[in-house]
Amino acid sequence: MLFTVLCCIPALLSAQSNKYLIKAGKTFDSGNGTFIKGQIILVSGNKIVDVKKEQELTEKEKADYVLIDLSAYTVLPGLIDAHTHLLFREELKPNMDYSAQSLLKTLAMEGDAYRAIYGTVRAKAYLQEGITAVQDLGNSGQFADIALMNAIDNGLVPGPRMRSSGPGLASEGGQLPGLIYKHRHLADDEYRIVNGRDDIIKAVRENVNQGATVIKIFADNVPNRTSLSILEMESAVKEAHRYGLRVTAHATDAESIHNAVLAGVDGIEHGYNVQDSTLKLMAKRGVILVPTDGDSVVMANYARIAYPGEDSSADMASYLKRLAKRLNRAIKMGVTIAAGSDDYIEVNLPYGLPSKHTLIGYHEAGVPVPDVLKFATINAAKQLNWEKRIGIIKKGYLADIIAVDINLENDINSILKVHFVMKDGVIYKGGKPI
Repeated sequence: MLFTVLCCIPALLSAQSNKYLIKAGKTFDSGNGTFIKGQIILVSGNKIVDVKKEQELTEKEKADYVLIDLSAYTVLPGLIDAHTHLLFREELKPNMDYSAQSLLKTLAMEGDAYRAIYGTVRAKAYLQEGITAVQDLGNSGQFADIALMNAIDNGLVPGPRMRSSGPGLASEGGQLPGLIYKHRHLADDEYRIVNGRDDIIKAVRENVNQGATVIKIFADNVPNRTSLSILEMESAVKEAHRYGLRVTAHATDAESIHNAVLAGVDGIEHGYNVQDSTLKLMAKRGVILVPTDGDSVVMANYARIAYPGEDSSADMASYLKRLAKRLNRAIKMGVTIAAGSDDYIEVNLPYGLPSKHTLIGYHEAGVPVPDVLKFATINAAKQLNWEKRIGIIKKGYLADIIAVDINLENDINSILKVHFVMKDGVIYKGGKPI
């Protein structure tokens, strides 16, 4: 007998069965970048055990599995955001000086406990929006991101899978500009300030010992002038790789991007002003680019809040056009792109949505929908060092599966409309009869 799920509350479903037969209208194959009609996905426990056509189902499978009818939707792997800051937020105000207000306010007036609560709320929202895995890259105080990661892993709170860096490894001052020498220690609450090769090796070991699952370094400290040397970054990479961890580098200007790539990093975050010669080297070495560019909606909201009464549309359009050119140059050079939002600025959108607007931004830059989805699935899984576990709907992979509007193939905005979320074989969204 084939049962249809009428209520997707995890506790109820786990009492019924841990074996699900998902009937998809369309399935996105992130390996090939194609949409396939009429597929069935068999899930047992937390794994995908098979993907096949409906006519290939056996009578035993029909009897043993609970049917989840998603034939009205497009089914795809859970989305992955490779650059988040779940425990940090910047509250925009008109003409606000970020350097003097936002991060210092977080450190001095909120603290790790408040940030942990805030991050927990955002983590749940991300999961509800179909983002089933993230890479959280610092700005989380003293290892609060790792505490959140552990809480999710232990089932204490709902949220996406997390790779967490702990404090980013930075040169003098971190990204806290304007600190007088007497108060430079405030940067230690948010960054691991390193000085020299021996110290950066020690810093990697500190983060590893605290449970970091990725190492983040700051190749530059914009808006501060200080930066890590190539030798320092090389030492960090070598030490992190000794523990099987990837290293990804915040790098925004041409010199810092190039130096980080020369030092052997696995990923470049932002990469705003990258040169073609560096992109060629990235492609040759397999260094992933995570462009945190946003879209027209995010930029418009930002402008309305930060510059009220001003018409900033031309400036915002020019900014996005410049980033689009950089993205398309990277693609042309053969660089692997992973989706990352750098979502920490409050732009009057519900939690989780800015992350998906980043995907819309890639499409606005001229990237076809299937390639955008690959950025946020199979490519991002590689950046998170989970390429053999998530990012594709395939036998043997973890059951991170979502469903969105059926027209995703032709309309990237369908990614905003999530009807079903499964992570690790547990259903977190889909409460209406299906």
